[in-house]
Amino acid sequence: MTTVKRRAGAATAVAMMAMTASVFIIAEPASAVTCSVTPAPGVSAVSIRSQKSTSTGYVTSTLYAGQYLPSLCQSESGGYYSSCGGSSYWIYIPGELNFPRWVAAACVRLVKDRVGT
Repeated sequence: MTTVKRRAGAATAVAMMAMTASVFIIAEPASAVTCSVTPAPGVSAVSIRSQKSTSTGYVTSTLYAGQYLPSLCQSESGGYYSSCGGSSYWIYIPGELNFPRWVAAACVRLVKDRVGT
């Protein structure tokens, strides 16, 4: 009987430690998004893509003039595009459910210290 109580007590202690660890991890502050993108002046709409490429089928939605989306504060190289003067740089847009999204860097204006739409 004593062994059963000790095992139950140990199991409870382990469960409490696990819950405490979970609370600690959840309690850490999330990293704040400090940049957004909006279409560049003179650009009425920008395609949001699932890949850093202009290949057919990668457009997932559109960012219109006056709209803002949270983004990373830097660009990355990818496929070349000719719109907006042409470039091969793209800006990552964090997507819902961790689906990646990209916009052509030359077609947007990067705005610091403004969080999305």
